[in-house]
Amino acid sequence: MLSEPQVPCPVSTNHKIRPDLVRLEGPLFTPDKLYPQYLEAKRAVIDEPWSSLWVRETRQDPTSDPRVLMEALDFLWQKAAEAYHLEPPVRSTNQHLTDEVMHRGRQLAMHIQEDFVLMHGTRAEAMWVCLPSRWDPAEKIGRDFAQIHQPVPHSEALQKAQHNVAKAMHQKGPFVRYVWGLTYDPQLCQHPAQPRIEEGSTVYFRTERQITLPMPELQRSWFLIRVYSVPLWDVLHTPERKQLLLESLRSMSPEHIAYKHMQHIVPRVLAELEKR
Repeated sequence: MLSEPQVPCPVSTNHKIRPDLVRLEGPLFTPDKLYPQYLEAKRAVIDEPWSSLWVRETRQDPTSDPRVLMEALDFLWQKAAEAYHLEPPVRSTNQHLTDEVMHRGRQLAMHIQEDFVLMHGTRAEAMWVCLPSRWDPAEKIGRDFAQIHQPVPHSEALQKAQHNVAKAMHQKGPFVRYVWGLTYDPQLCQHPAQPRIEEGSTVYFRTERQITLPMPELQRSWFLIRVYSVPLWDVLHTPERKQLLLESLRSMSPEHIAYKHMQHIVPRVLAELEKR
């Protein structure tokens, strides 16, 4: 029987973009009772061209070998099978290995609540992302860690540390990190092509649990993304959490608030927190 969602609340008093990775103490995957809703959200976009991407062998990266990617996908399938009780993957009728790679990735994407990105060195080599948080996977594929995070305000330390971060991701771990934001939009998939909801009666707390899974023998790592979206006040169920969010929002720069598209939400939440 699947459990109730365990929504993380990774709010700190002094909000900063840090290059730190914390060793994972819990499970790699977190299946819960919302499993059907996640698959429904993924099913709605799995045929979009941005949801399944792979930088194939090019002059830029002649080591992007479909056999290596298939091995990486089989490794991830085995790990996910333990949590989701998956049967062995079904091979497609395609004769070309490159087609089989894409088929295998789509199969896995439609069986788990997480999205997943394959990192090769500092570069995003492949990704199956159906539930992005206002970013376009098609703009990130093939880019390195620094390029991916370049739009994020005050992320210079993270960009500068990209080679050390990539080395740790490929050789050590698993590690976990979190990102979070506030939104009026409860939808799991928030691709930037979708209309943005700028107002509403309910503010939602959207957070990502990001897990790195090393594959040193392949010189690669998986980057797993589990999205949660719940009403804000369901998360702030203790005075300590309310105080943490209050201090975090006060410390957040205007640039970062604008990047997260929270400029219409933060004043309202601050006012409500200060009254409680």
